[in-house]
Amino acid sequence: MIKEWILNYLAVFAAAAIISYLFGFIIKSFAKSLGIIDNPAEGKLHQTPTPRLGGLAIFLGFSLSLFLSQYILPFGTLGPQRWAIIIGALMTMFVGAMDDLTASRGGVPAAIKLIILFVITYILSQAGIMVNFPFPYLINLIITMTWLVGVTSAFNAMDNMDGLASGLALIASMAYLAIAIQTGQWTWGLISVGLIGANLGFLRHNFYPAKIFMGDSGSFFLGFTLAALGIMGGWSTNPFKASFVPIIILGLPLLDLVYVIYRRYRQGITHGIKEIITYSAQDHFSHRLKALGLSHKQTVILVWLISFCVSCGAFILRNTRKWEAILLLFQFVLIVLIVFIIVSRIAPTREPK
Repeated sequence: MIKEWILNYLAVFAAAAIISYLFGFIIKSFAKSLGIIDNPAEGKLHQTPTPRLGGLAIFLGFSLSLFLSQYILPFGTLGPQRWAIIIGALMTMFVGAMDDLTASRGGVPAAIKLIILFVITYILSQAGIMVNFPFPYLINLIITMTWLVGVTSAFNAMDNMDGLASGLALIASMAYLAIAIQTGQWTWGLISVGLIGANLGFLRHNFYPAKIFMGDSGSFFLGFTLAALGIMGGWSTNPFKASFVPIIILGLPLLDLVYVIYRRYRQGITHGIKEIITYSAQDHFSHRLKALGLSHKQTVILVWLISFCVSCGAFILRNTRKWEAILLLFQFVLIVLIVFIIVSRIAPTREPK
């Protein structure tokens, strides 16, 4: 059985990487012909007009490779909840794609995107895709919505340098895969493999200097899918540990989002929910690291490395005793706090207006 799964994983990985890589060329040409371009502007790092909508290539690599596994290969049935996650990913990708297509006219309003994400979460909860704490349904639904929207927003915010968000998604998917294999959750591992291959294929186009951006179509899809995997995977027999595994894996983007929101509010840059949702500036973790004098590539690779080191803790967590798990979580929080305290003293490349 294990041999068949490994062969299936290799087939899905290869298919996802090849499809994503090839569609990167097609979508880049398509976006240029339709004028779906992200032009240089104040507050943006890139200096040349770059096509958007690259997230569609990642999604096609991911979804078509899983279709291959489901209907062509003799092994690897995903089941209804797994397909529900893929359908939810399609819906979020579509919302993000609409934002990419209408970016020149202001894009889809942030409040509308937030509402749509809430609606998608509710629909998926009817398929059983939600947290399962010993609380009433409504409270579990609210926690699920908060988690999905939070992770999706975090990945959207981390898509601020060439290759950064795609690389972070690749690392998170690798962490999920390692724990899925460790726990014998082979079908959840299959979804992770699809994400790994699709992101790796796309990085060839997206790493510095990027030939195409993933846009909201990519960051929405990746954030939602990784968040949903965090909810549905049985990452530990201990509910406490199972809850913290995805938090640690996705901890860096989440803490960056929380830090930026807090800092902007504390300094009076944003006031109220609407400004918090819509405001954008070069004051994220990655921007501050770059201000140390690192190159674009060095900054992105350093953020990847930090994320990888943190994710390793999630792999160890499930096999620890309770007090060891608490110490590991405490260590994770301290490491991240130290990093953020250091970078908080660094002025970003351009101070937000």
